[in-house]
Amino acid sequence: MRFTRRELIGAGIAGLAANGLPLPPSAKPKKAKNIIFCVADGMGIATLSMADQFQKIHHGRSSYWAQLLDQPDVVNALQETRSLNSLVTDSSAASSAWGSGRHIWNGQVNMFPDGTKLRTIANLMHSVGVRCGFVTTTTITHATPAGFGAQRMQRDMEEGIAEDYLAEGIEVIMGGGDKFLSATARKDKRDLYADFARAGYSVVRHKDELAKVRGGKVLGVFGLSHLPFTVDRDNDPALIASVPTLAEMAGKAISLLKGSRNGFLLQIEGGKVDHGNHANDLAAAVYDQIAFEEAVRVAVEFARKDGETLVVITADHATGGPALNGDGKEYIDSTAGLKTLARMRASYTPLIAEMGLSASPARVREVVEARLGIQLTADEGAMISEAIAGKWRTGGSKFERSVNSALGIVLGNHSRVQWTGGNHTSDHVLVTALGPGSEAFAGLTENIRMFDLMLAHKDLKWSNPTMSFADAAQHYEKIRGQVAREALHWE
Repeated sequence: MRFTRRELIGAGIAGLAANGLPLPPSAKPKKAKNIIFCVADGMGIATLSMADQFQKIHHGRSSYWAQLLDQPDVVNALQETRSLNSLVTDSSAASSAWGSGRHIWNGQVNMFPDGTKLRTIANLMHSVGVRCGFVTTTTITHATPAGFGAQRMQRDMEEGIAEDYLAEGIEVIMGGGDKFLSATARKDKRDLYADFARAGYSVVRHKDELAKVRGGKVLGVFGLSHLPFTVDRDNDPALIASVPTLAEMAGKAISLLKGSRNGFLLQIEGGKVDHGNHANDLAAAVYDQIAFEEAVRVAVEFARKDGETLVVITADHATGGPALNGDGKEYIDSTAGLKTLARMRASYTPLIAEMGLSASPARVREVVEARLGIQLTADEGAMISEAIAGKWRTGGSKFERSVNSALGIVLGNHSRVQWTGGNHTSDHVLVTALGPGSEAFAGLTENIRMFDLMLAHKDLKWSNPTMSFADAAQHYEKIRGQVAREALHWE
């Protein structure tokens, strides 16, 4: 293979940057005016692989992220995902690592267990006139967006996280989470919608209302809690009419933020990818992954046209450990297994609701065939029916004792996709970057380094306090009984 002189010089410069060596003055990378940080929450490489493979066999084209991987202006790398207290992170610790440059305890948001608050990337960006936005398919106050702009002892303090956004003045906020803003749902009965409106925000609650917004600060909330899975939204005309896609929200956010004199920072989160993997729900995870990549397309197309925008695409951690397994003679049945996705028209959420709390094996089989296009055997129907009744056939593994895991195992007989569990995993995750400064993301990067890499584009340096695991563990023991914690993290 032959290389041009330009290619050799470019490869040498990229190598210097990747190894942390100084660049020649003439080769120093441009600083980005804008940064778009895209997060496929809970996406391990297997989810990306299956989304790509499914689109190739069903639509005859690669997934958008897969297309980016082989483009000459793109840097691909890996990211370490650990938190302060575990090799397996949760989303609040992961996003806070990006948002504060420090490893923190799982479940906390830019705080240490002793109450020390860490300055956030949104606050630092605001200090130099950069506008900020968060767009997500979860509640707007969930762990990943919160990691860029909130400080709370516990990620479940979502009412307080909403207040943090208002106090910080995050300019564009879109997703779900009405129950954390509405006076009728909040514990303190505070009408946070009214407070945002008084602070100059356009408050929108419907897809049509969002389309009419032309400028200024915007709070868009399109669901009581998280937004629906893509597979459910796309098969419900009422949801299609009322709930914007992640790509639509991303496009609107960019249109509102672009032109800012000092640039903007926008986080775009495909949060429901994680929820699908937690639930061992193939259709939920893969269709939301595809929807996330369409939002990435919007960001990349803007960045390439703009020329001053850095786009970073990554995940906070992997979830569920899914894999398409070899099956059949010479593994020929594996492809047919993934093709079953094309017949799936629902996530487990409406599926289980339609089965009912005392579903018979016959009812289970009826609903699965109607919603997913899969004909279960009598024994498979019985296994799910028993799981709904709280009886498990799944052996001694504590990771396989839920209705979702029973569904994942049984449906995996047909899709050939199986899961290691319903929790997060410690996998390194993919990083793809393009635009000014993208070469700095090459190699294997610790999650906390993202903070410094983003700040450098605004000539900002900030060193938050640090805490050792031993000290954090001592402080955490003191507050363990004071702070209500989730039994299972969904991010």
